Amino acid sequence: MRNDGTIDIKYHIEWKVLDDESEGKLEWVKIGIPNSHVDEIKAKSDTISDISYMAESGETFVRVDFDRPYNAGEIVSFDFSLHQSYMYVIDKEDHLLRYSFTPGWFDEIEVKNITIRWNEFNVIKTNSKESEDGYLVWQASLSYGEKLNASVSYNLDAFNTDEDKQYVEGDDDEFPLWLIVIIIIGVIVVVAILFFGGDDYNNHSGFGGGCSYHTTYIHHSSCVSHCACVSSCACACACAGGGRAGCSKKDFYGTKLKSDNVLKILDED
Repeated sequence: MRNDGTIDIKYHIEWKVLDDESEGKLEWVKIGIPNSHVDEIKAKSDTISDISYMAESGETFVRVDFDRPYNAGEIVSFDFSLHQSYMYVIDKEDHLLRYSFTPGWFDEIEVKNITIRWNEFNVIKTNSKESEDGYLVWQASLSYGEKLNASVSYNLDAFNTDEDKQYVEGDDDEFPLWLIVIIIIGVIVVVAILFFGGDDYNNHSGFGGGCSYHTTYIHHSSCVSHCACVSSCACACACAGGGRAGCSKKDFYGTKLKSDNVLKILDED
């Protein structure tokens, strides 16, 4: 932890290449990070030839390029660090500063071992069940889609925090403005067809003899997740270059846009 409540995070990953035929040899990966408020990204192992921040479709990553291509059966071990901001939530009612971090998980592969270590100095509340050498420890083996969450709380006065720099759900452009505009236009067109298209559309639309209206939800795929927790959530997925396991689109953030809410806002304007 830094005095301003931001976090220095170190990653150590051991990645076994299971297949080098369908997508070729493993040459790079992108590791999901909590949000775009990140700097001081540094490679910490010789297996990394290049490392950089990467934003893609509203998602935030660190891209890691390896020193060489890795074949099936090989294990590439790599380390990097970064400085992460906008991670805490200020809880004035309980006089707490809350953090919640969920590292990457995969829907399509298993993780043999995941360990989270968090400096326990000044921590007054946590969901960790053990500690070692001054660090709170979380450990697990993860099956497909499983994840591990680390939550800690400090006294509100433990750091020199700024209310304007606390985590706020949805403040990191996870749902791009251009996509919202397209959705609104699409909803208007659909509503216009439903209300003014007449019986001919209803009879040939696949809905049957009449139009059955249901609230429409637009799901947004993102590597940053809501995590269903009341404090700051920092969740990340990880993807391998070439569309390997872990890169499939998922509704991690759980963002939902209701068409009736959009229409209500449009009517008010």
